[in-house]
Formats: sequence, structure tokens, C-alpha cells
Amino acid sequence: MLPTISRSTFPAFLAAVLGILPTIAAAHEPKPETLAAFNRYRDQTEARMDTDLRADHFLYFERYPESRRQSIAEQLRRGEFYLEPLRTLDDDHKFSVPAGIIHHWLGIAFIPRATVEQTKSVLDDYAHHNQIYFPDVRQSKLLSRNGDNREVFLQFYSRTMVTAVFNVNMTSDTTDYSATRTAVRACSTRIADVEDYGKPDEHELRPADSHGYLWQLCTWWHIEEKDGGTYIQVEAIELSRTVPFGFGWLINPLIHNVPRTFLSHLLNATRKAVTAKSAAPEKLSARLSAIPVAIAANSLAPAHTTIHCS
Repeated sequence: MLPTISRSTFPAFLAAVLGILPTIAAAHEPKPETLAAFNRYRDQTEARMDTDLRADHFLYFERYPESRRQSIAEQLRRGEFYLEPLRTLDDDHKFSVPAGIIHHWLGIAFIPRATVEQTKSVLDDYAHHNQIYFPDVRQSKLLSRNGDNREVFLQFYSRTMVTAVFNVNMTSDTTDYSATRTAVRACSTRIADVEDYGKPDEHELRPADSHGYLWQLCTWWHIEEKDGGTYIQVEAIELSRTVPFGFGWLINPLIHNVPRTFLSHLLNATRKAVTAKSAAPEKLSARLSAIPVAIAANSLAPAHTTIHCS
């Protein structure tokens, strides 16, 4: 699931930033050692999540001291987002990723009066992700479903300084820990750059011709219903090519600030869709509660009879 992701302004913006550079960085697919490093990073990240779960830290900020937890919870209940860049360590050392960069970030929001089921229904509605997350998602399809596993297709799009389009296949797994806690894990199984988007000769690039803006993507949603609403948390890691030597001073500050915009957009679109679902039952309930009042008012009103004479 942003799918899933999915749903990605960040990879497209990164593509735009790198796209302004000359073609110093030759197009290529990730090296085996690059993918191996990403897989180790993903596994270590999931191991940390398992440790958090055993400590009853289902939401990331619950690991912090009480005063900071309270501050973040108040921030969320004011309608603000909590955003934080993360880094998974390899035996207390920074991961080495040959010829690649791993981008890792987390965002949390709170949706008043929403439920876990309403939130799950939005994240699981892959047939309409192209509407929920438009314009960043242009196509979305549920390819297959087997219990809590989904195979999905998403097409990510963004136009900034350049147009970046990716066709992404993902596998998504949902785990219900309780009636109020659910997690959704979604990882890419195939990513292809799209060239000449919207033109008659639109086509996918071969892996060997990849621009390297987006090689791998994984997202983890944690959803918890409490405090009169539902917390939604998304943690994501992405693998891309390295920045060409000599351009780090220009590109790295931009890359560092991009996740805040991406997460805000993703959380906002999700919250908007869930809020619409949570508001619908309230409107129906208000209509139903008004029916007995209307009936009673009608029964007390004097009867009016119209007699037609010919």
C-alpha cells in the first residue's frame, strides 16, 4: 500500500533536481551490491519495528520520553503533521550503499472521529488511488488479492523542472494486530521509468536505461484508533542513484528538504479521504434522527382536507 506509496511526489521531485544536471551520471540499473545493501537496510528497519512493537511502541513517537510524547500528541491533535527523517544503523554504524542513496523518512497525522476501518478502506481502495492521490498517481489497479495480500500497479507522475513518470508494481500485506491497530506493508517488485508520457510512443525504459531516480520503494503504514480518532503513520524508504561528484553542495540540501513536502501531501490526501468517509455516517445519522421529530410534528399538526366540488 501509499500505497502505498506510493503516491510519490518525492521521487519525482528528486528526478527534477537531478534532471537539471548534465548527463554526467550515466543511466544504468542498480548494481547487485546496491540492491543487497538496500535489502539489508529494509530488513534492519523491519527488525527495529518488531522491537518497537514488543515494547508497545506501535507509533514511532511512543518511544520518546513522556514530555516529548505529549508535545507531539498535542501537535497532532491540533491538526498539524509530525515529520522526521530517520536513519537505520548497521551495528551502530551508517549503512554503506555502493553507488546508491537510501532516503528514509516518517510522517504522522491524527484524524478526529475517524476509525481504523475507515482508514483501511481508503488505503485498500487501489482502484481509486488515481483519484485520491491525483495528480501524483495517474493510474492505479488492483491486480490480485489473496487474503490480506494485494498485488497492485501504480503509475506515479509529477511535472516540475522535468516530467518524471514511473510504472510501479507493488505487493501489499495487511496485518490486524487488534480491533484498533493495523499495519500495511507495501514494497515494490518492479519499477520502470516511463518515457514520452502521454504521447503515442509512450514506453517504458529498459532497466539498463533507468535514470536511477527511483530503484526501490517500501512503505509501512501504522494505523491506530484512540483518543477520539485515528492516528496514521507512514514510514518509507527509497533507493536512488548517487548524486554526481561535485554537485553534492547543490543537490544534497534540496534532497534533505524534499521529504517534508512529500509527506505533507501524502498525509493530507489520506486524511481528506478518510475524513470524507467518517463524515458520511454522521450525516446519515443526523438525517435518521430527524425523521422521528418530523413524524411527531406532522402528527400534531391540524389535518387539512381539501374538498373538490363539481
